[in-house]
Amino acid sequence: MRGLWDNEQPLSPALLRSALALVGAFLGLTSIVMLIISVASVANGNYAAAAMQLAAGVALPFGIWLGLRMLADMLIVMNRARDRLEGIEEALSGRPVVTPAPVFQTNGAKAGHEKAVRAGDDGPAYPAEE
Repeated sequence: MRGLWDNEQPLSPALLRSALALVGAFLGLTSIVMLIISVASVANGNYAAAAMQLAAGVALPFGIWLGLRMLADMLIVMNRARDRLEGIEEALSGRPVVTPAPVFQTNGAKAGHEKAVRAGDDGPAYPAEE
């Protein structure tokens, strides 16, 4: 798996799961706030509003977290399957599999001693960069 911002850095499944845990913590805090609001609505005598806030405070954050968890698991499984298929192809063909060039060149001038490819939104090119 490759990182979103730096496609030269691999993105590990553990990093993806820890990011999902962080999102889960924020969704849990959102759920707690909604539950506190529903308790305040019960104290004010708004039972219908409290029931809706209770349902939304539990169902919405859990649904969002579950959807993100399923997408993360699918991404991990797809990337593992791709890696296995590349290994099988390499073993059966007897020649190394050619991986495509990265979409974004990151630190190309420093790492590979070749001229870095600039994106269109990198700003002005100064003489020291060329």
